[in-house]
Amino acid sequence: MTSIYFPETYLDSRNYFHDQLDRIKAGFPEAILQRHIISNDEDLSIDWIDTDPERSKEKILLISTGLHGVEGFVGAAMLDLFLKEYLPKIDPDNTGLILVHALNPWGMANYRRYNRNNVDLNRNFMNESSDFDIVINPNYIKLDSVLNPKHPLKSIWREDLSFVKTVIIGLAQYGVRSFREAVLLGQQSNPKGLYFSGREYQAETLWVMDLVSDLLSHYKHVLHLDMHTGYGPSDQMCLVIAPSEPRDSVQLAEIYNLPLVNKADPEQFYKMQGDMVNWIYQYKEEHFPDTKFFSAACEFGTYGEGILRETFSLRTIIYNNQADQQGTTSESIRQQIHDKTVEMFFPRSTSWREKAIADCRQAFSGVLSAEGFINI
Repeated sequence: MTSIYFPETYLDSRNYFHDQLDRIKAGFPEAILQRHIISNDEDLSIDWIDTDPERSKEKILLISTGLHGVEGFVGAAMLDLFLKEYLPKIDPDNTGLILVHALNPWGMANYRRYNRNNVDLNRNFMNESSDFDIVINPNYIKLDSVLNPKHPLKSIWREDLSFVKTVIIGLAQYGVRSFREAVLLGQQSNPKGLYFSGREYQAETLWVMDLVSDLLSHYKHVLHLDMHTGYGPSDQMCLVIAPSEPRDSVQLAEIYNLPLVNKADPEQFYKMQGDMVNWIYQYKEEHFPDTKFFSAACEFGTYGEGILRETFSLRTIIYNNQADQQGTTSESIRQQIHDKTVEMFFPRSTSWREKAIADCRQAFSGVLSAEGFINI
């Protein structure tokens, strides 16, 4: 069994994260724990530990987790890995740290991907606020009845019969790539639907934007790793780079000594509108073109790749949203969907968790050493 801590609840995870401040202070005496309250009613907050270099603001490492709520449990484990194995290798004289626990605390506390407003925060980082007014995904509207059933969730096998039929029709009509893009791109047409990008910037998004602006304005070199689960091969973490990253995936796989690097485009991964990492790249180029910068998502797949497994993933996400928006015909069905959703983003398998830790260790070692943040 791994010694890395995998939390079971948002509050347990947050409390454990708070307790790590003393560990960090041993090497970074000026480290402080900060909180941004999202909801007083439910005691929800974005929490982060902030350190400044002791001598010069040369470099800073930002590790973020929980942008997609429920994915924050695995993200919290990877923060624990960093603190136990990589923190001692960071030079406090010239390197700062920002370690963020749960960018989407409501989603993590409620085992959901989206926030309280049903917004997928990784579709909410529009370049301009006016972009929210543009219909970016007309094919989603055509698939709305497939993706967002308007009735309470009934027995799973009955729902499956209808789901399989409609997905087959959708695949036949659009093809695999177009169907995937219609589902995953993001949409503004249905506020209760899957992958809703919102119609304005969310509080969590604005907090990230302010943080990024501050880091880019004060440091010569900014490195950012964001933790995700769910999509991609189940046995190999994928480093997902933004379309705006000038280097290609083959170059970066060699530079960082990683087996799998994909660019977030239809050829290698899938296309997103309003994703966080790409927004940071574009913001950096516009306002801080001379700052050295790299950002990527560490994606830990669960169900695996291929049309059948991707369809199984989509089914779980649809049923989860259907249960939330339309209700269920019994509490047992609601519990079944909850269990399937958690397993999709936070697998309990010891072997899966150990492989995820090994892959993250390889990513931390490869990226941090190549970027000059540690020596191996």
